[in-house]
Amino acid sequence: MLPKLTGFYHKVLLPELTLPREGKSPGIREPGIWEKLPEYFQPWNDLASRIVELMKSKTVREHIDQLEMLDHKRLSGRAELFLAHLQLSRFVAGYVWQNGKSDPAKKIPRCIAVPFYGISDSLSIRPTISYCDIVLANWRPIDPKAPLTFVNIRPIISLPGGKDADNLIRQTAAVELAFTPAIQRTLDAVYATEAGDASTLAHCLEDVAAVLRKMTAMLSDIHELIDAEALQNVVLLYCGGFGPGSPLPEGLLFEGVSDEGVTAIGASAAQTSALQLVDAALSVQHTQDNRAIFQNHRLYMPQKHRQFVETVEQRSQIRQYVTSCKDEALTSAFKNCLRCLADFRSGHIRIITKYVVMVSKNDPGNDKLVSYLKSARDETTNNEHV
Repeated sequence: MLPKLTGFYHKVLLPELTLPREGKSPGIREPGIWEKLPEYFQPWNDLASRIVELMKSKTVREHIDQLEMLDHKRLSGRAELFLAHLQLSRFVAGYVWQNGKSDPAKKIPRCIAVPFYGISDSLSIRPTISYCDIVLANWRPIDPKAPLTFVNIRPIISLPGGKDADNLIRQTAAVELAFTPAIQRTLDAVYATEAGDASTLAHCLEDVAAVLRKMTAMLSDIHELIDAEALQNVVLLYCGGFGPGSPLPEGLLFEGVSDEGVTAIGASAAQTSALQLVDAALSVQHTQDNRAIFQNHRLYMPQKHRQFVETVEQRSQIRQYVTSCKDEALTSAFKNCLRCLADFRSGHIRIITKYVVMVSKNDPGNDKLVSYLKSARDETTNNEHV
């Protein structure tokens, strides 16, 4: 029997997304460690405060080449590790892509390679810039006492692209925060199933569906907030990965770590645990190929996010209960929740089409990307048969 999820929820539940409790600030960072590491790491703090400016002027490499080696093992606790990963991910991205995709750096120097690799290992995530670095660990409230909405969120470290980059981070963080109520209701649904409470389960599924509808509407706001050309030609440049299919097919060499290139995919909203959590709870069946893609994305999630999704995936019997229960209201709520999940995926496809496919029409990877997203959406819809 798996451990009771209540304790797991309070200890390791998607901590970047949880609402304030007991007067504490939300997120993986402890109060007071929002944007700066301890004094020993001041060279990193200083560089992080200028990194966007250096990216714009294409002078990241010359500044990093002069950076002293710091001992990442002097970082204390999860909050400092995530903030250091956030800073170093920008250093690596700026160093590699300073001159664009046509002239990427094939290796990164020891002064950032060793600590970045070590910190990534400590956090059990891949050593690259990820969705966590772009969004989950990269926001703070402007006013801690005000609601956490788009207007009250700002990035800790942005990317080149001015307000378009800021708006991408702010609105995506707002969408993630909007998902928060669905986390508890997903757990409530698991408990209701185990208790044989069809009425409560139906209400839980209706609540999750309402959250998904809100998130889908918020996705549409992105069309008004971000310019497609700026996103594709400036912002997304620094979110690239390294390995087969990238401008660095042999991977990226981490000096002082390995003589072989490290491979990693780029930052992607697919690295959020939100949709995978709903998939797991509802036992959405995807093809073997798509499931392998989802499993790969989990390697870029914070470890506790990954653990939580996997625990729900193993424990949830919601689909089986709905099938056996033959309750009309429950079946309707289950199917509606799946439709709302599919609608969100459709909204994401529209974003990708506008901001990636239409702007970079000659990219051979676009067809594969859109095909994967559409198949994941269609598989969600096909799972309505219970």
